[in-house]
Amino acid sequence: MPRHPWTQATLDRYIKEGRGQGEGKSYQPWLTVRDVSSRGRSSREAGWKTGRDHHLLSDHERRLFYLFEWSDKVKDIKEQFPLINLESVVKIAEEIGWKYPKDLKSGVPYILTTDFMLTVQQDGKPVSIARTVKTTAELEKKSVAERLEVERRYFLAEGIDWKVVTEKEIPKLLADNVEWIHSAYWLEETNEMSIEDLKSLAKVLKHRLQNNASTINKITAALDKEQNLEMGTSLSLFKHLVARKEVVMDILNTKISSCPSAKEIQRIIY
Repeated sequence: MPRHPWTQATLDRYIKEGRGQGEGKSYQPWLTVRDVSSRGRSSREAGWKTGRDHHLLSDHERRLFYLFEWSDKVKDIKEQFPLINLESVVKIAEEIGWKYPKDLKSGVPYILTTDFMLTVQQDGKPVSIARTVKTTAELEKKSVAERLEVERRYFLAEGIDWKVVTEKEIPKLLADNVEWIHSAYWLEETNEMSIEDLKSLAKVLKHRLQNNASTINKITAALDKEQNLEMGTSLSLFKHLVARKEVVMDILNTKISSCPSAKEIQRIIY
């Protein structure tokens, strides 16, 4: 829930601002990292698919976000998505005997949110699915179970597939790997190299990586030295190529931040 006072005027302002509305880059989450207290676990991540900052309110949200970024099936990611039909949500809460949360001072009902509303490609068509992430420990709490039941019934009525994802269903190594490469998705020119220079260097790096028995760390360091570049330039470029899936590795089972042998590269796309 928002950490600031919740009034009818605040609710009206959120709606007027377009929160919970839009697609892709134009989407605005109902809650942002500025609105909630998350004990330092909130973060903003620049989205590959949307080209906007995503507001993530927990470590598990962030890890799940990385998996959605990596998946080719996921076409759009909307975080902190509101269950905006308040009449429907309150009615469901009454049906199951759950006390719907309201601001103690104003009496105005809060708007519940689900962690992610995704657009995925299924049988060649875009389909909306909702996903909420909770720890297994949280699922044992009655209040959490009741809230999730409200979510489940709400999205069932909306005809949207909804599921809970726990930490046990998030492959940690895959999430860690995507986190390691995530910021390198876009090429950024440096004091030494333009974007075109970096693209040319990427071609050289691909050839060096192919059929090479050395480690990725040694290959990229040698290329930096040969080209008289700042150390780490070629390694950042390697991250970019993995993020863009031009260098294909088994990131579900291989920790790429440890700079394994280039032999573990499965495919290089030119």
